[in-house]
Amino acid sequence: MRNRLWLLVLLAPLAACSTTSPATGDGAASNEATAPQCNPQVLQALVGKTASQAVIDQAVRDAGAKSARVVKPGMAVTMDFREDRLTVNVDANNVIERAGCN
Repeated sequence: MRNRLWLLVLLAPLAACSTTSPATGDGAASNEATAPQCNPQVLQALVGKTASQAVIDQAVRDAGAKSARVVKPGMAVTMDFREDRLTVNVDANNVIERAGCN
């Protein structure tokens, strides 16, 4: 009995750490329904341009992305997929080689 009491005392705070998504009236999670998504069709115009802050900021606005990352040659990046992020790959001279949503 004493061991069970200690187990309960130790595990009870963990229950407070669980999270749930708030639901809208139709049962869908409200954050997922309104999350911005990146539009890859507008990104082809970036190829060949220098990846200045102004160019990247404009690309984020044009694509409807929430954020951007510039990937340089040999740079380590995470493999997580985020549909609201613009990824811009540049060469050693900071010229955009490709851009995509992820």
